Amino acid sequence: MLLNIKAKPASLFVAAEGGAEGEEGEGEGGGDAAEFNWHCKQGLAANIQLVKKEFCQHRGLKPFKTTIIGKPCAGKSFFGDKLCAHYNVPHIMTDRVLNDIEHWQDE
Repeated sequence: MLLNIKAKPASLFVAAEGGAEGEEGEGEGGGDAAEFNWHCKQGLAANIQLVKKEFCQHRGLKPFKTTIIGKPCAGKSFFGDKLCAHYNVPHIMTDRVLNDIEHWQDE
């Protein structure tokens, strides 16, 4: 079975005359192409922070805090250090914070 569908592609997917492929947003094609902002022409790796920010804004994602609790010598500090090193986030330890508050005038 063959279908003869006469569909016209959106101007976003058609290369502008005289331009290279992937530069549709800059030509005089009009329509959707002029309104579309290509902000990742260098690729995903070069613009990962911009993509992350846009993704989080669109999805409504916000940073969160994690607490590790347990008995003494259970490995809370060890695994907290490992998680912080892996995700490159700060590691705030309750004992250190309380000690700093207690001795803040000594410094």
